[in-house]
Amino acid sequence: MNFIHGNCNAVISYPEPLNADCGSLPSSVSEDTFSRIIIIVVLVLVSSLSPSFFSLGTKPTTRNNLMAYLGGSNCAGGPECPFDPSVRTVFTDTEARIYAWPSKGGVIILDTAEAIDFDFLGLDPLEPPLKRLEDQAEEDAFAQRLLLLGAKWWDSEARYSIVSEIETGGTTHRRVNGFHIDEQRQPTMREKRLLKAGWPSNGGGVWVAEFDTVWAGVDEEDNLVPYDEDIGRLRMARTMDERCAMLRDRFEARFYQDLKDYKGYGFFNSWDGKKDGEVGPLLMPGETQNAWIKAHYSLGQI
Repeated sequence: MNFIHGNCNAVISYPEPLNADCGSLPSSVSEDTFSRIIIIVVLVLVSSLSPSFFSLGTKPTTRNNLMAYLGGSNCAGGPECPFDPSVRTVFTDTEARIYAWPSKGGVIILDTAEAIDFDFLGLDPLEPPLKRLEDQAEEDAFAQRLLLLGAKWWDSEARYSIVSEIETGGTTHRRVNGFHIDEQRQPTMREKRLLKAGWPSNGGGVWVAEFDTVWAGVDEEDNLVPYDEDIGRLRMARTMDERCAMLRDRFEARFYQDLKDYKGYGFFNSWDGKKDGEVGPLLMPGETQNAWIKAHYSLGQI
């Protein structure tokens, strides 16, 4: 059925019609719900008239004011905004992920984190912190250490979710967190690379193994991930020294006495010179959430 608002010229789908005079609400709709719908419609109309209001370059303060008006992280009373810039550790049924939030923008994420990665970062693998550090200088220091493990520096949390969907083989003709997959750029070499780093306990250098993957096109046929039992064995390493030995003996890892000599596709040395993302700018969390609001709350979705 159609919900006819105002002068009866704007028609929006709704489960129950208004009275003929357009002046009352259906019995099943609360005034609060109706008010939130009107707010969303107004915001979308404002966005169409003034794109800069919701642009990816909008300052975080604009986003914060908007979210305060809409009632916090639950965007306009609808689905929860999927991006949480306070998260440190995420556990799923198959892996653990560690996040860091650099002041330069974007997000640094270590996928398939193992117990020795938590140890390297000074975190308890069984009871790690779930939230980031409040002090940004301390968070930046943590972010730099996370990069030493081969973590990737993503343009935004939204970009990470898009590439993850492509990796898992999700259909391209769909939305992920409000974004059309088939409208996004394909993963870059740095985004689809598999890296593992091992730091010897004696403090002497680092072992790095990196491979091309097949899920976003093959660029290096002679350097593909060895999908065999050794991948599983590598996760069983109990110490960094055991990981280093496996990377050296089973994965043909390269040794760098000084990490500055590393010239591969990893983000190990990215901190000082990082200004842009892989496919766009490095977005601050508020800018990512702005883009989500614009993508998710369109007239066709209300």
